Amino acid sequence: MGAMPAGRPGTRHWSSSLSMVLFPVALWIVLPLWGTRALLITFVLLAGLQWLAGLHRLRWATVLIILLALLLGGQAELGIRLYPVIINVSLALVFLGSLRTTPLIERLARLSEPDLPPAGVRYTRRVTWVWGIFMTINALVALALALWAPLQVWQIYTGAISYLLAALLMAGEWLVRQRVRRTTVHA
Repeated sequence: MGAMPAGRPGTRHWSSSLSMVLFPVALWIVLPLWGTRALLITFVLLAGLQWLAGLHRLRWATVLIILLALLLGGQAELGIRLYPVIINVSLALVFLGSLRTTPLIERLARLSEPDLPPAGVRYTRRVTWVWGIFMTINALVALALALWAPLQVWQIYTGAISYLLAALLMAGEWLVRQRVRRTTVHA
């Protein structure tokens, strides 16, 4: 996978975070007020922002084509239900794909700690695996809910519970990292 491609200056850093924040906001505001078609149009716009940011252009072009096909084909509800599946699969591929070279979490860790010790490299590889597996499981749950659950159940999971689970994983990883650092320093 190598080095991550550079996006347009300044866009790479804000576009993913903005999309992650806007997804639940759009889900809880746009869906009840304007319905599934308007929400799918919002998701198309979010995917378009990602494509414009320039990072993973082919992936985001594929997402845009799928969402637009569903929108134009009159399948707005299926389109909104599949959006979190597509995003989680994409993130799982980013995390797990990075294991072929320098794991994504190691790249992030080296931003603040350029001389990461071997124990840190091993730890970041494991954390990258954990996040990749988490995103894969999240995608499978979102897919099952997209296909078989009532819209409100899907909405609660994808717009709240999955974010809570990710936050818990982040907090748990931070606690484990502190313990690993103490153990490594005292070894």
